[in-house]
Formats: sequence, structure tokens, C-alpha cells
Amino acid sequence: MSRSAFGVVVLLLAAGAALAVGMARCEGTPPTIETASPLAVGADARTVTVEIADSGAGVRSLRATLVHAGGEAPLSEREFAGSLLPFLGTHSGRERVDLAIDAKALGLASGDAKLRLAARDLSWRDFGRGNEAIVEVPVSIDYRPPTLSLAPGIIYAKRAGSVALSYDVSDDTERDGVEVGEHFYPSIPVSGEGVPAGRRFALFPLAQELPSDVKIAVVAVDHAGNRSSRTPQINIKDRIYPNESIVLSQGFLDHKIADLAGATGVNDSDKLKAFQEINTRIRRENEEKIRAVTAESAPELLFTEAFAQMPDSQVRSAFAERRSYLLDGQKVSESIHYGYDLASLAGAPVPASNAGRVLFADELGIYGNCVILDHGLGLHSLYGHLSNIDVKAGDSVEKGQTLGQSGQTGLAGGDHLHFAILLRGVYVDPVEWWDPKWVREHALGPLAAARK
Repeated sequence: MSRSAFGVVVLLLAAGAALAVGMARCEGTPPTIETASPLAVGADARTVTVEIADSGAGVRSLRATLVHAGGEAPLSEREFAGSLLPFLGTHSGRERVDLAIDAKALGLASGDAKLRLAARDLSWRDFGRGNEAIVEVPVSIDYRPPTLSLAPGIIYAKRAGSVALSYDVSDDTERDGVEVGEHFYPSIPVSGEGVPAGRRFALFPLAQELPSDVKIAVVAVDHAGNRSSRTPQINIKDRIYPNESIVLSQGFLDHKIADLAGATGVNDSDKLKAFQEINTRIRRENEEKIRAVTAESAPELLFTEAFAQMPDSQVRSAFAERRSYLLDGQKVSESIHYGYDLASLAGAPVPASNAGRVLFADELGIYGNCVILDHGLGLHSLYGHLSNIDVKAGDSVEKGQTLGQSGQTGLAGGDHLHFAILLRGVYVDPVEWWDPKWVREHALGPLAAARK
């Protein structure tokens, strides 16, 4: 091929490439805009997330404007990295923008408005201005907080106990429940003939480690983010938790810890260090597993009467006792015992303390063979150290139905049942739930009253 012919070919190829690039950069598909719709804005500033996508030339810009009865209020104008020339820089096919809408700071009155979102891409269309997409989202501006009223009366409770209360909220409430310090416990709606549409019932714990000045509030937040809060009259009785010293034997370390270390993947070349790791790290991991399991719960109570203690059993420990483990007179570890150790005959049948559904039936570290039942509304019972398990996850069980037999699996020094109750993932004293009068007056009674 002659030099002149070769040059022509090169020019043709370059022209073709330029034409292809030009056609690609002149694409006519506008960006897509995604955000929540409709929107409600209240007295506090609200952040709205906007997603812009353009699979062709790439995202160029976003302009956000709040259009209201008095005119328009610019909210944001963003230019994104990119170039009109395809060989310069990189082009983003997707961008995310968080818009802050503070209607009160803008001096806007309650009423209807709209959020106008205009996005452009890096196409060469429209003399290089690109393709434009415009989306308008309805916005409701509302400064009124939701209505919230509590049932009258004083509630008497104790630390490490359970509390039930009812209240009424307005229909536009998006989230409501009880705040105990930094913890939030959601309520459930109550329905029935003649029951107000906004009736709610909350069952929540008072953890044993709560500070004495803990703030408890019933709160409701509407779709616009407006918040209402009321302080219930709860008289909390404090309590003292006992201390218990447990003397470890070398035989316990040599046999029990060796077996448990193998089951939990702990190095047992040093039996004392293995025990310390099991009593800290493995215990912590087991508690995290229990929290994950008990995050699931039926939206209604699955029982109609008080819980039952294991028949013919003796209580061998106090709830939330502080345990110190001693070896040769020296403290080597510690823990808090969130439940009761119930001793009966070796291999005694372990019945379900109340009607419920099996969420967990398997080996669980320090608890050995373990069963966890769901009783609804975030209430669960736990049965540990079983020698055998007779149920499986998903089973519905009746009160008194055998779950397995007592044993000494896990970190148990002898045959017994470790029994615990959790409410919303927090250990509470089972004694209340064993008491028919307490259950009638402080749990089932308040729920029945809420339905009237």
C-alpha cells in the first residue's frame, strides 16, 4: 500500500472513530432521578436522599428547589466530576445527594409544596448543555406534633422487672413506643370493637443495670418528623444484687473445660486461660447469639396465664448475682448470672414454662444444649444445660410440654436447669412471670384494659 493510500485509510478510521464517539456523546436519554415520594417536613430539618443515574454520558449536575405558595427556595446546586470530552477525566454513572430541607428556617407556613429536582447529563445534546430530567415531588409542610395521651394511674415496678402500659396516639404517627434512657421499645397497635384507632400497648424491660435517674418517656413521631413525648408515672423500686463466690477445682478445669474448649474452638493447653476465655469471649458471643435469636417475636402474646417454675425444683442461685470465680484462693474471673439455676432429679423432664414457639434448639456454648421459646411481644424464655432436646425450631409448644431433660452440658458443674426470661432482648427477673397475681395485674390485665 502506498503512503498516500495508507494516510487515507488512517484518516477514514479516525473520522469513523470520531463519528462513533460523537454519536455516543450525543445520546438523547436523560438521567433518572429517584427519591422518596411524597415527602412530609416538620419543625425540624429533614434530610432527603436523591439518587441520580445516567448510564450513557454520565451525570453532570443536580439542582434542587422547594416550590411553595410564596415562591421558590433554592436548596442545592451540585456539579459533579466529569468532562464533555470522553478522553478527559472519568464520568460517574450514579450520584447520591443528601438534601437538607428546613422549612421553618425558610419561614414557610404549613401547607402543600413541591420539591423540584432537575438533573443534567454530560451528553453533547442541546449545544453541549446535555439532556435534562425534571421530577417534582409533593411535599407536605406540617408543624403540628402528633397527639399523645397516657392511661391514668401510677405503675409500680422494680429494677430488673417488666412494665406494661397503654396510650393513644393520632393516626398520622409513623413511630411510637417507650424510651428508657437510650433504649427504644416499640409498641403494638390494639384493635377491637370500640377501641380507638390510635390505641397502643407497650411491654418493656427495666434492665438491672439502669441508672437510678433513668428517664422514661412515651414518644410518638409523625411522618413529618414532629415529636411528642409524655412521662409516665412509674415508681421503680430498687434492689440489691447478691455476690457469690464459686471455687473452681482442678478436676473441673481438667475435664469440663477441656470438653467445652474443644466444642468452642478454644485452645486448652492452659486450662485456666481456657476457662477465662470461655467465661468472657465465648460468653459474650453466646449472649450476642441470644440477642439475635430473640429479635424475632410474634406480634401478640401466645399465652393466657402465668409462667410455671420447673416442677419439684429448688432454686440454687439468685437473679443477676455477681459471681466471682476463685482458684487457690485467688479471683480468676467473674460474671453476672442472668437467671435461676433450678435443681431437681438428674435427667428430670424440663417442661415449657408457658405456651410459645421454639426459636432455637441446639448447642450454645456455655449454655450447652439450649432451647429458646418465643411467647410474643418480645418475651422469651431460655432453658440451658439440657442433656437432651426433644423439640426443634419452628415447633409450637403448650405449657408443660417436655422440651428435653436437665443435665450438665455447657459451663455447668452439676445437673440442673438454667432458666431465664428475656423481654425485648433484656434479661428480667422470672419471679414476676411465675406469679399469677403479678401476671394478671401487670401484663394480661393492662392488655385487656387497652382493648376496652
